[in-house]
Amino acid sequence: MPYHLGVLDGLQHCGVLTKSTPIAGASAGAIAAASRACELDSKVVLDATIDISDTTGAMGGARGRLLAPLRQKLDEMIDEEQYLKACEKPLAIAYKQLYPRFENVHQTTFESEQDLKNAVCHSSMFPFFTTNWPVTWCGDTNRLLVDGFFAVPRSRFGCPDFQLADGLSDAVDETIMVCPFPAQYIGLQHPECNTKWCISPDPDEDFSSQIERLLRLATQSTSAPELIGVYDSGFEDAEKWYHNIYQKHQQEQRQQEADVVTSVDPDGRYLALN
Repeated sequence: MPYHLGVLDGLQHCGVLTKSTPIAGASAGAIAAASRACELDSKVVLDATIDISDTTGAMGGARGRLLAPLRQKLDEMIDEEQYLKACEKPLAIAYKQLYPRFENVHQTTFESEQDLKNAVCHSSMFPFFTTNWPVTWCGDTNRLLVDGFFAVPRSRFGCPDFQLADGLSDAVDETIMVCPFPAQYIGLQHPECNTKWCISPDPDEDFSSQIERLLRLATQSTSAPELIGVYDSGFEDAEKWYHNIYQKHQQEQRQQEADVVTSVDPDGRYLALN
């Protein structure tokens, strides 16, 4: 999740991300997307991530112990003021519904502060990892749910699809996909079959060691310096993408339509975070 926070801050720093930019999140990306919609300071969210890591580490490890401290941190950080801010933003939280019927949910309206927090927890319910159970039961709505990674085809590697988000699909012109694993090696495919619109780490020459390290960072209790380093990596990758891809794309558009004043409205894009 720190990687997503870094990417969001990097894109904001570059002027691509604004308050009106639609953002969708699944799994760890749902936490980052909701935090952004609530206008929480990234440092506060990063500190909360470090606290959760320290807490689960002291308990013997992250596996099966994440849900309770996640809910606690959401309760501490999101109150009615933050909830109302999120309701004003184009936000989608993705998760998979298994009962009463199979459905790929991209929730865009949140009836209450608790409903928003529940959606984030539903999206973060990775089987046998967030808790010791494969799924979660939502007693308030009588639904059986699982992590947002499973709400989209495998080719999206958990990145949500705004075409499934009621009321927001028409607000999206282009998609920027964000993933903390190297896109070209995990099979992440942009809907336009164009990996240049994916922000992810560059692959190392020793790919197996890189994936092992990234999986460890994503699934095990991790030190504060390492988590801060993941955030910094996301910020740097976003800046690199902006200078190498986004600006070049704008220049190409201006060349193709030289007789028309063309600018790419950053609010016509959305972020899909996994």
